[in-house]
Amino acid sequence: MTYQVVVRNRAQVEIAEIMQWYESKEEGLGSYFLLCLDASIEAMRRYPTAHRIILHEYRRFFVRKFPVGIYYIVKDNMIYVDVVEPFPRDPSRLDEKLNT
Repeated sequence: MTYQVVVRNRAQVEIAEIMQWYESKEEGLGSYFLLCLDASIEAMRRYPTAHRIILHEYRRFFVRKFPVGIYYIVKDNMIYVDVVEPFPRDPSRLDEKLNT
């Protein structure tokens, strides 16, 4: 089955914030983060159910080489990315995001 990935608005904002933060630490690191994120999303698209459900219907996929998790739901042939969250963060903040 071929899956389509939809990155929802909140996740797009989070990705932009994370990318800017890495870029502020070292020139080019934000761009490298985006490359690793794209590769992770492509791997997730190929094997969407490889990761277990961690909360409600959400699965977590880690971005390679970065302490960042992608939280997503698989429905039919769609993958919905709702949250992109760096680690470590307050777990209650993540619970709040996934419950809204």
